[in-house]
Amino acid sequence: MKLWPFKNWEDLKIHLRSMKVGHKLVLYLLLTLVIYGSTIVVDNTVMVNLIDQEIFHPDVHVYRERAQAILDGKLLYRDLPGVESPPLINYILVPPQVLGGAEHDWVWAAYFSFFAFLMSALIYLALRRYDDVGAFLAGAVVLVSPYTIIESGTGEDESIAATFFILAVILMFMKRREASTAAIGLGIWVKMFSILLFPVHFLQQSNWKDRAMTVGVLALITAVVIAPFAILAWEDFINFPSYYFLAQSTPPNGGSSIWQFLRMGGVSLPSVLQLGILGVAMAAAYLYPYYKKMPAWQSSIVMLLTFFTFYPKVHGGYWIMLVALLSVWAANDRRIFLRITLSFVPFILATALAEGDGTAAPIEFYGSWFVGFLLALLGLLMFVDAARIAFGKRSFIEMETLGQVDPSE
Repeated sequence: MKLWPFKNWEDLKIHLRSMKVGHKLVLYLLLTLVIYGSTIVVDNTVMVNLIDQEIFHPDVHVYRERAQAILDGKLLYRDLPGVESPPLINYILVPPQVLGGAEHDWVWAAYFSFFAFLMSALIYLALRRYDDVGAFLAGAVVLVSPYTIIESGTGEDESIAATFFILAVILMFMKRREASTAAIGLGIWVKMFSILLFPVHFLQQSNWKDRAMTVGVLALITAVVIAPFAILAWEDFINFPSYYFLAQSTPPNGGSSIWQFLRMGGVSLPSVLQLGILGVAMAAAYLYPYYKKMPAWQSSIVMLLTFFTFYPKVHGGYWIMLVALLSVWAANDRRIFLRITLSFVPFILATALAEGDGTAAPIEFYGSWFVGFLLALLGLLMFVDAARIAFGKRSFIEMETLGQVDPSE
């Protein structure tokens, strides 16, 4: 029996086309169990003995503390000061705490891996109306991405934020105005990254009446979510956005951001200047696609690339969102797939050379900051080049929308 029974890529596509939807979802599930399960096993049996657990699982104790506080009937922000995340993500983290996460790190990793599966299934089920095989392969690109595997399999929650993010983009692309506004609103209060989508969504509306409606729906959802905290713990609650919006005197730096390595090399910008540069860059990232009449999907890619270039704190899990957006091209273009996959190598190497929040870099040597800067820049440019290739051709969702068919089919 051959390990790989297909003669070529087209043979695989023909086989996938003959599979039922349910069977494709089962295949996703099997991939999740094998790939993510193996990652979790290696992480919890090998890596924890090689690397300090506080370094390798830096956020698990935070998840436990906040989830347990909710289970104990405490009010976030007031009874648990110093919470830096929006409220909804903390409530989403309650199930793994109940299911054994209080004692076992692997429970958190399994939970986040389940969201990786959900995100891939969402991409497939939502986009299969345009091309069933293309949608399945796009979801598979996200599922087998090293960004998604490593972040989820080692107990980081970025797959949750990415799921809400891509849901909003899909609904924007489908012109579901109220539904996409609701998805953005909920996503904001899960992780603030979804707020970056709202200007794209706002500008995509054809008239000011529709734009006013999006603002109203977003305001209503926000009011419902934050009302208990605003009423009972306003002063404590209002402090958490500073974590995202650079309100500190010294800007936060971290992960694989090029600004992190410049700071390590002695080039550190004041917070107000860093915020000003980011603001100008983001304004251009919103207005350029608007005047070029780019679809919501491409506009979101331009926005994210700009944000990841100029925001001073970029962790590996954030790139899952860009992988998901570019997956609709990567499904049928090996060049794009290789760029967004292999970019993980320079980014993970850069992270090993980066200082953490108050901690030294895992690997240090003379000039290591510059090496880290070059690696982070290389990873960023690989994504930029992937977007360049993607913008030069139509993805399967655009082909079907325009009444065309994929010529490779």
